[in-house]
Amino acid sequence: MSVFQSENVRRLLLLAGSAIFTLLMLELLGWARILDYESLIGSGPHDIFSDTNRSDPELLHVHPPHSHFSGVARGGNFAANFRIPSSKMTAYRWDVNYDHHGFRNDVDLKNADIVVIGDSFVESTITPTAQLTTSLLANLQGKVVANLAQYGYGPLEELAVLKRYGLPLQPRTVVWMFSEASDLKDVIHYEHVIAERRKPPRPSTFWERSFTRTALARLRVALRHALRPSGAKRSALVEAPSGEKRTTYFLYSSPPLSRQDLGALEQTALTLATAHQFCAAQGARLIFVFIPTKFRVFRPYCQFPQESECRLWDLSDLPQRLQRALESISPEIGYLDLTPDLAAAVKRGELPFFDDDDHWSPDGHKIAAEAINDYLSSKQGGYQAVTRQPDP
Repeated sequence: MSVFQSENVRRLLLLAGSAIFTLLMLELLGWARILDYESLIGSGPHDIFSDTNRSDPELLHVHPPHSHFSGVARGGNFAANFRIPSSKMTAYRWDVNYDHHGFRNDVDLKNADIVVIGDSFVESTITPTAQLTTSLLANLQGKVVANLAQYGYGPLEELAVLKRYGLPLQPRTVVWMFSEASDLKDVIHYEHVIAERRKPPRPSTFWERSFTRTALARLRVALRHALRPSGAKRSALVEAPSGEKRTTYFLYSSPPLSRQDLGALEQTALTLATAHQFCAAQGARLIFVFIPTKFRVFRPYCQFPQESECRLWDLSDLPQRLQRALESISPEIGYLDLTPDLAAAVKRGELPFFDDDDHWSPDGHKIAAEAINDYLSSKQGGYQAVTRQPDP
């Protein structure tokens, strides 16, 4: 072996030894409980909410009082999970304020005529305040409307919101917005988290605190992002009245309900029965609003490429199941399915959802606000369910 080769081997061994020594020192800090890398670094990407939210025993998480968040990003929740051309990515901007309870109201409300409970569809950080469903509804109704929604919330958190924050505002109407895309899954997630929290606390193991474990978890996240499947698998073409076709993408389907979904649906019905009792005791009307998945809305007007698996997707009967469940609780609970209003907008060439995200665009918020306003205005004396039909 030449002197040059020996020097290279020596340097390589020195480099490897230094790396091993550094790793051992890092792991020693975890073994001695000086550092917990899982808590320090985390196993996945951070966002402005997970970094700042406060833990809550009932709500799981809540924004801090009087928070303010602003920022920019390119690409919605679909682009975070699938590869799509950069030209198809929407540029998003947000600049949002929260009230003393951590909800998206610009002022601290002491009373409200209408409270709206829901998840990210209603909170909608990427929508300017003036274009939110709640802001538009306030203008249409000429009343004070409180936005008590927060991303990640499902029926069980929303019942806690109703008791803790909604009913103390003395509303005459409670609008409960149900998201088909996530709310049943949120019930399952909530029960799992609560069950975990009820377990006796145990000290973390060395492997849980380990730098190696945390680094590998972050590496897996990075690899999943780099190896995202093609968005063409979840794509469709939608034709405008002008004949122009544009590509849109679907993150969530509306598949037939699984056994676990049916259990979550039963739990949701029990939750709504309790919510109705609370509202009725205070003289407030409970109006249930069904927010369909983007796929359910767009499906009749889509042309699916051969490579798109969406052409094989079926729709569940969740809207009908929910309506029957509400009718069995009480005929006084209002029911409004937004599917026909949103689908009619797509037929007219409007885009109530973002192309690269499964949440409403400003057009979607406008359509929802107008549909809810029509329901409230035409049903002031009764509680019959309204199922609107698309425009011919």
